Amino acid sequence: MYKSLQSGRAIAALLVVLFHLGGTIAKEKYFDMEAFFIPFSFGGFGVDFFFVLSGFIIYHAHKNDIGQPKALPSYLYKRITRIYPVYLIIFTAVYLLALSIPQLRATVPHDFSTLLKSVLLFPQDKAIVGAQGAPVVIVAWTLQFEMLFYLVFSLGILNRRLGLLAVLGFACVSVFAPTTVDFPLSFFSSDYIWLFLMGMVCAKLSTQTEFSTILSAFLAVLGMFIFVSTSLDVVLAGEQLKSYNILLNGIAFSCIVLSLVAFEKKGKVLLNNKFSQLLGASSYALYLIHFPLISIMCKIAMLLGLQRAGVYGAFFSFVVIFFACILSSIVFHLVIEKPISNKLRYRLSSATTKQAPNALASNS
Repeated sequence: MYKSLQSGRAIAALLVVLFHLGGTIAKEKYFDMEAFFIPFSFGGFGVDFFFVLSGFIIYHAHKNDIGQPKALPSYLYKRITRIYPVYLIIFTAVYLLALSIPQLRATVPHDFSTLLKSVLLFPQDKAIVGAQGAPVVIVAWTLQFEMLFYLVFSLGILNRRLGLLAVLGFACVSVFAPTTVDFPLSFFSSDYIWLFLMGMVCAKLSTQTEFSTILSAFLAVLGMFIFVSTSLDVVLAGEQLKSYNILLNGIAFSCIVLSLVAFEKKGKVLLNNKFSQLLGASSYALYLIHFPLISIMCKIAMLLGLQRAGVYGAFFSFVVIFFACILSSIVFHLVIEKPISNKLRYRLSSATTKQAPNALASNS
């Protein structure tokens, strides 16, 4: 992982936290102050960066596995153990907490089918289950797209042409699907799918091409210009770019990713400090933890009567909750996520080591 991209991941995660925190503080049932949401109303675009980055990382890490079916078990093991352990821990914690509080029981699914699909990260119709199609852990809707991308890439590992056909199939669905469609076509024709492809293109370009300093700087400026434009369009409620935000952000973040990688190859690293790197490594935990933590802490703020302090109470709650999200994610990463990841990686390494002598024996 490039250190600059790790820092970029940290920034993107913080933007998503600010987006949800500002939106929650602004809700009528809490502090009812829109001013806390408007400045960070573009923060949801951090998700777009994650998707581009995911496409970049997967292609960069597994480009040599394409067309190599024997690499599929290792690839699937790495992807599944990256996503599910942390997700299942947080999912279980949030679900049990909701069941234990009478006022929250109705907010989580009780039928087995919906619950199982939520656990397995299967896409669901938000018109039926609510919460962006991912009940319990609201932000897990993005993981549904992530799993779809992993599946499509696995087809490319099985057979290069099969993977290409799958990509072309999604492209056709996205291009020719009507503007307004129902689930599940709405899921499979989403513009978010293009962001993974953009990330893969970035990885291929960064591997095969040496970018000059001038070109790298131009890409950085162009990417930031597009990102600032889409962000201001949201903050100022212009909504002139609303229909194109995802694709425009995909282009913006692709330019930024290419620029960051090119500059890092020249020895210039974005936010090359231990905290940025640690926060970047903790970003997955932060992404999954922050939303339920914000909800819980806002309810505690109401019980403490902080809403009666007006803007001061809202500001105090905002700051405390923001840093609580960061601290919780870092602790979770260091105490739970990282040890589990290391243990699972060790198991894969051990299994690979055991298979190698067997292969040598069979060949001799």
